[in-house]
Amino acid sequence: MATTAELLGTIAPEIEKELKPRLQGLIGSFVRAYLPQVWVFETDEDSATVHVAATGSVRVAPGSAQSPDVTIQAPKARIEKLLTSRSRPASMPTDVRIVPHTTKGRVAFDQVRGRFGL
Repeated sequence: MATTAELLGTIAPEIEKELKPRLQGLIGSFVRAYLPQVWVFETDEDSATVHVAATGSVRVAPGSAQSPDVTIQAPKARIEKLLTSRSRPASMPTDVRIVPHTTKGRVAFDQVRGRFGL
């Protein structure tokens, strides 16, 4: 079974590829206002952190970072299913808890939740 960091690492290049072009021009100034972002994924088995830099670069690291913008807590099996299928469920699964710690985290989560199957 893959670690949460490994699972997130498989989608990080896709997120980066989609995000970097959006940082250009007038629209880019609005997007850049919400960066950088730090999201922590905590499961019953491990944790991982997604760092999105102001440049649009995406990095995944094992473990939990201090002061995240968003924390996502769920059983490992649920995270694995969400990240591998990436089809958004009709309603938020009851075993997934999303905690936005910052306003920019809440806004960003609402915009990109589908990329994580949420």
